[in-house]
Amino acid sequence: MLRTVPWPAPYDTTTHKVHIGDARELSWVPDASVHLIVTSPPYWTLKEYRHHVGQLGHLEDYEQFLDELDKAWRECARVLVPGGRICCVVGDVCLPRRTAGRHQVIPLHADIQVRARRIGLDCLSPIYWNKIANGVTEADGNGAGFYGKPYQPGAIVKNDVEYILFLRKGGEYRKPQLVQKALSMLTKEEMQRWWQPIWTDIKGASTRSGHPAPYPVTLAERLIRMFSFAGDTVLDPFAGTCATAVAAYRAGRNSISNEIDPTYVEMGLTNLKVATKDRPLFGSAHCRIIVDSIAAKTKNTEYARGRRKWRTSS
Repeated sequence: MLRTVPWPAPYDTTTHKVHIGDARELSWVPDASVHLIVTSPPYWTLKEYRHHVGQLGHLEDYEQFLDELDKAWRECARVLVPGGRICCVVGDVCLPRRTAGRHQVIPLHADIQVRARRIGLDCLSPIYWNKIANGVTEADGNGAGFYGKPYQPGAIVKNDVEYILFLRKGGEYRKPQLVQKALSMLTKEEMQRWWQPIWTDIKGASTRSGHPAPYPVTLAERLIRMFSFAGDTVLDPFAGTCATAVAAYRAGRNSISNEIDPTYVEMGLTNLKVATKDRPLFGSAHCRIIVDSIAAKTKNTEYARGRRKWRTSS
């Protein structure tokens, strides 16, 4: 297949920009310049994020948190091309009885969808990602594999599902060039399996990476290949440790990573360094990382010197 052979210019080179900044203020990204957004926003107060000015995950008032998150979605809508979409990976927030007084679930995914419609984004059918939840974080587990009194009715249903929301910007559907279509072809098996509404074949990423809510590169890569074409630009406004950027590199797409915490940016640059040691599976033979002047002050000096370009192994 064409995707397994060297790609022609300009699709043989991908560019990956890394920026330290607030997802609510993306003025440095031009209007209608991004083809796809793949991201996972803060899970309100469920996860213990690093203390940093502007960290949305530290807002204790839920409605205020949603209001601030709306600002990020408005920026996403602005930078998307007409017909572009947001792939938002998010889970609901389980409040345990020991901290909230009673067990309850905050429907974060539904609130994001409702508010997205007010912004002017269209909601499409989501995908249910069946992953293994962290019972220590999300409920009062008893060590027996369930939540509640041992072998008694009234136990709590495990929160093993996350939602992959699809929010589409209005406008005509794109008409990619013929070569882009050819380089982005999927197999029959991929089409049949990936467009199912329930995914059970991707495991959640380990928090040992240093981020409290990472998502696996394989998940981001699948979404990128499902909803973008070779040479497209993919944005992650809540980039964390740059899983989306690594996935974009593997898929032969360009990426923009925006993250507010310099420590996570440093981890992300390291992840990109490791990923780009090998040639990706899909055609692009060249890669460059562009780091803004603020991100260049991180300890990862090898990749934090501004513009870098290199050839991957062939």
